[in-house]
Amino acid sequence: MVRPGDVVLDAGAGTGILSFFACEAGARRVYAVEQQHSADVAAMLARQLGLDDRITVIHARSIDIDLPERAGVLVTETLGALVFNEGILTTIADARRRLLTHDARLIPSQIDVWIAPAELPEFYARVIDWWRTPRHGFDVSAMQTFAANYAYNAKVAAEALLASPATAMSLRTAEIDDTVQRGAASFRAARGGIVHGFALGFTATLADGITWTNATPAWDQGFLPLETPVPLAAGMPVAVDVRTDDGRLWHWRGAIGDAAFEQTTLLSRPPCVEVH
Repeated sequence: MVRPGDVVLDAGAGTGILSFFACEAGARRVYAVEQQHSADVAAMLARQLGLDDRITVIHARSIDIDLPERAGVLVTETLGALVFNEGILTTIADARRRLLTHDARLIPSQIDVWIAPAELPEFYARVIDWWRTPRHGFDVSAMQTFAANYAYNAKVAAEALLASPATAMSLRTAEIDDTVQRGAASFRAARGGIVHGFALGFTATLADGITWTNATPAWDQGFLPLETPVPLAAGMPVAVDVRTDDGRLWHWRGAIGDAAFEQTTLLSRPPCVEVH
């Protein structure tokens, strides 16, 4: 995807490995943009590797900078367990408006968001049901609602899924101009169990025939819990609609058999009350 003579924007460059690969592929200039102090490591390594004549390291967020020229390639590895929790939609939408040529190539070229009902009794007991039990003599059960409306990183093994993952969103990055995205999926339970919530993650297309996914044991996945877990029989229908604003907000609703649910991370913390 990176060709000799290209100008490349590496947004969220980290310690610079993708910028180094871009140079190896023949890029004329790479703008490695990183807001964390790993930008200092990228600059040091670029000098050590003799690539500092082609790599310009910028210690900032890509949405806060201007470039002296528009880039013909965007590379961004700002995907997380909860897909958008590193702000990839904001990064791409802004770069397309201000920092890229109209015909720029984007890596990844497509992001598919998968989702599946999941049975996670131990995780659920630890982070949500924990609040139901009085602690040190105090009833803290009001916190359970906030805990159940939070989007988590979790290890979700394949055997914890109650149905095969389905694609809820399929986004072509060259067309992203909005940080608000919505999708839906439906399932038939492959086995009986208890739905504690929904696992979700991504499969990203980097180039033709080359994909990258967090649906592996080495990665965390996302988890959107239910306030009330729902028993499920094999063959039972499950439907879920999911919306997000680049991971800053999540909203999930649907039905498991006849049991409807609707939740949002807007309820993940108590309202702020001014004290006078």
